[in-house]
Amino acid sequence: MTDSPRPLTAKTASGGDYDRLETLLKNLPGMAYRCLNLTHWPMDFVSDGCFELCGYRRQEIESQLVLWGDFTHPEMIDYVDRKVRSATDKGQPFEVEYRIIARNGEEKWVWERGRVVDHRSDGVAILEGFITDITDRKLAEAALMRAEAYAQAIVDSAVDAVITVDSQGSIESFNQAASAMFGYRADEVRGQHCRSLTATSFYREFDRFFQRNRVPADDVIRSVELNGCDKRDREFPILLSMREIVDIEEKKYVILIRDLTEQRHAEKEVREQRDMLAHVDRLNTLGEMAAGIAHEINQPLTAISMYAQSSLRFLQHRPPRLERLEDALEKLSQQAHRAGAVIERMQEMTRPHQSHHESVDAGRLLREIHGLAEVEAQIRNFVIVLRLDESLPTVKCDPIQIQQVILNLLRNGMESMRANRCKPGSKIVLQARNLGDRLRISIIDSGLGVSHKLEKQLYQPFMSTKESGMGLGLSISRSIIAAHGGQLEFSNNKGVGATFYFKLSIVQ
Repeated sequence: MTDSPRPLTAKTASGGDYDRLETLLKNLPGMAYRCLNLTHWPMDFVSDGCFELCGYRRQEIESQLVLWGDFTHPEMIDYVDRKVRSATDKGQPFEVEYRIIARNGEEKWVWERGRVVDHRSDGVAILEGFITDITDRKLAEAALMRAEAYAQAIVDSAVDAVITVDSQGSIESFNQAASAMFGYRADEVRGQHCRSLTATSFYREFDRFFQRNRVPADDVIRSVELNGCDKRDREFPILLSMREIVDIEEKKYVILIRDLTEQRHAEKEVREQRDMLAHVDRLNTLGEMAAGIAHEINQPLTAISMYAQSSLRFLQHRPPRLERLEDALEKLSQQAHRAGAVIERMQEMTRPHQSHHESVDAGRLLREIHGLAEVEAQIRNFVIVLRLDESLPTVKCDPIQIQQVILNLLRNGMESMRANRCKPGSKIVLQARNLGDRLRISIIDSGLGVSHKLEKQLYQPFMSTKESGMGLGLSISRSIIAAHGGQLEFSNNKGVGATFYFKLSIVQ
């Protein structure tokens, strides 16, 4: 086979060396070989591992009844040949992965590493190397690639931006939704700090959030609302959440970003519609209160007329009665202010109103509402009783809207009392109690109460038990209280009537 000494193999070793070499080769997870670098690689030595690897015995391969290239996969034999010849021509070891077809027809992936150890007298290279089965590894790699492709497809199909960052916040991956949201390609932002995706004015808030969530105290996924900034420097509202990717050596994090622009527009439309309906309901309430309003204004106007005539008479008196004139003019001024206050309250209720919360003295607000509703109560021959805690706090609310809710509940209560034929002088109670962190406001009537049938439809729009009612009052009142972070609730009293109540946040 060759003119030069042959390397040590199981065939050339002798005595104890042979036994040790045989034991070593049997323990290897694969097949050692010696072959000629010719077509299909004829082999003159293989270890016992050949049978498990390809299903052929040593004698069949060493006698060259079958050649290694005979069961190398046909699609890969040229590839293997090129790899081997490229390395051997340069005098370098070769390493190659390819498929074989075993004797039983099973396809396997193998890894081979070898090198030139000698040459025959005709120049043909003699190769020695090792081949092992890597099918399980290849299957695992394929499964991993499929899983990664599946995960990437899910990430790319997500509506929200999905971004992965390292422990310092440098961007590593950027899904398609993130590219669409911010206008950057993945390669444009890779390596940049994720802070750059937020508006400059929110950098400090983002940094606090990022540092706090790098070492979370629990498994709760926290989020923060910020302003994002895209490639064109357009700012838009975003909801950003962050979570550590577990079970990897190096700390990495996944950041989810949701564009809140459409949600904000929808919320704005809902607020505008609610404010519009509330305005309509206030106008309707004022229409129904028209008789009481007219009475409320007529009283000071009548007094103004009377004091004006008295003042003229005091002036015409000889000598003028100046001390009486001063008293009459002062009372005339008081009545003018009274009429002006009534008109101002009416204007506030009729004016289109955009909701805004402010700090309000609860006692003052409830006394003003009591004064506004008292005239109508007098016309119905009922009495509105104020039951207020001695020291009422400041609350956070929209005073016009809360006035609207309480007026609506007082009028509904008096309607129910009239339907229940309550006697003149019956009381409806406006109560406020300080609960510590919240102020509970209740309207307690002695009317018919709320039937089980009516209970299911109570807050539905356009559902009214009144002949001239629009059916918007309770529905709008409920949405107003919900916008204040509370709930409009009710319960039937033990005796007669019902109690409607809600809570407002106290300004600490």
